[in-house]
Amino acid sequence: MIELREIFEVKYGVNLELNKLTQSSEGINFVSRSGKNNGVSAKVLRIPRVEPIPAGVLSVAGGGSVLETFLQPAPFYSGRDLYYLSAKVDMSDAQKLYYCACLRANKYKYSYGRQANRTLKSILIPSLDELPTWVNEVNLSRYEGVQEAADPRNVIVPIIKNHTTINDLFEIKNGIAATNIKEYDKHFLNCIMYVRPASTQARTLRSYIKKAIIPKENIYPAESLFVSTNGEGSHSFSYVSTHEFVPNSDVAVLIPKEEMSLEVKLYYAKCITANRPLFSYGRKPKGNKLKRIRIPKLSDEEKTEIKEFIRSLPYSSALINNPH
Repeated sequence: MIELREIFEVKYGVNLELNKLTQSSEGINFVSRSGKNNGVSAKVLRIPRVEPIPAGVLSVAGGGSVLETFLQPAPFYSGRDLYYLSAKVDMSDAQKLYYCACLRANKYKYSYGRQANRTLKSILIPSLDELPTWVNEVNLSRYEGVQEAADPRNVIVPIIKNHTTINDLFEIKNGIAATNIKEYDKHFLNCIMYVRPASTQARTLRSYIKKAIIPKENIYPAESLFVSTNGEGSHSFSYVSTHEFVPNSDVAVLIPKEEMSLEVKLYYAKCITANRPLFSYGRKPKGNKLKRIRIPKLSDEEKTEIKEFIRSLPYSSALINNPH
């Protein structure tokens, strides 16, 4: 382990205020301390005599969302309490992304009251020759153009006229309790994801468990639709899985009673989540309450329109060409 300053030059950003800049879709990225959207919160016009920070550096939030770190692919302006790291040695994008993850792993040491401004340079990270071999084997070219839409047409989501219930379109399968199941924090050979309720899909991963000990009827494939049935902050959120998984007892899997495309499943996931205001910690979407949730009943024509709409959205090219 070495200090960050040994392989990166740590510099303070240009420290601009977004409300004093002119936003424009034709401008350059404005990177803030946000932990979302690669830190980019807007696009702004260039300012005379203020040079943007060059592409290829890592942006690091010193305050706010402390230690949210991103590789910036284009020149950008930055807001307050934002640092950028320039590699002192030749480094691939894959290696830089790995260091982003290393810095984020230190987030637990900080809070709103304890920022990373003074200690950033001395955070310990692995030296280049200590990086895992798989980092240098990653092929990032497969992600080029992922932000593009699969269908460039401007398609409008159809207005649905008919409705039905979840029970009419889906068979509901409940997950299994964690009793007598040994859980692991890290991925290992022949493991499978154990999924829980959560307000974001990334947080639905509860743990990893041994696939061999789980009955086949409790293992669901990628592209399965599931819904959180418990939790004050997570009930009713619905997602389409990206990998095969085992749901816990607070998750229900919805099996379509007729053939259903990935795009229509994604649409229904949003429709089910939209019912969240009907429930609370004391009134959970379980059993008959889940079955009676009202959702659109799509005609064949509407299914086609939904599919075209999903494919017109940003990032749909990655979804269609490489769904997993």
